[in-house]
Amino acid sequence: MKKLLLSLLTVSLILASCGGTSPVKFNDTIVKANETISHVSDSYTETLSAAIASGSYESIAAATDSALVKIDAELDIVKALEAPKGAEEFKNAALKTYQDLRAIVEAGRKFTTLTEESSDEEFDKISDAYDAKMDAYNASFEQLANTQKAYAKEAGYELK
Repeated sequence: MKKLLLSLLTVSLILASCGGTSPVKFNDTIVKANETISHVSDSYTETLSAAIASGSYESIAAATDSALVKIDAELDIVKALEAPKGAEEFKNAALKTYQDLRAIVEAGRKFTTLTEESSDEEFDKISDAYDAKMDAYNASFEQLANTQKAYAKEAGYELK
């Protein structure tokens, strides 16, 4: 009985000393995901712009698929993160930002429906929808930055 009690006490102390995810480690994981997401966004935008400029809309499909895989991977990483105390809003802001980028890429896929015979109105409709998604993403990204600053202040660490 004493051995069982000592074993339980030892396990309890070990678990209590772990304390979950540290705020800095949590932040660093999201920063790394942000860097990846930003790279995906920049790369996709460049590919999309080049395809539109050349009228090569079919090349957008492969870029879209690749971007979605990368975005989904980062979404999965952040979803799986254990949020330290007070970090839920920060985590949710990151997830919303990544989901908004995913929506941009999905909107970009619609350019693949265009052909040389497509009207300006068809192009404008897709372009306007894409731009609206981009505006939503930019707003989410700004909100993420503000949420990150607030969380860093609350958790007592300095952003670099």
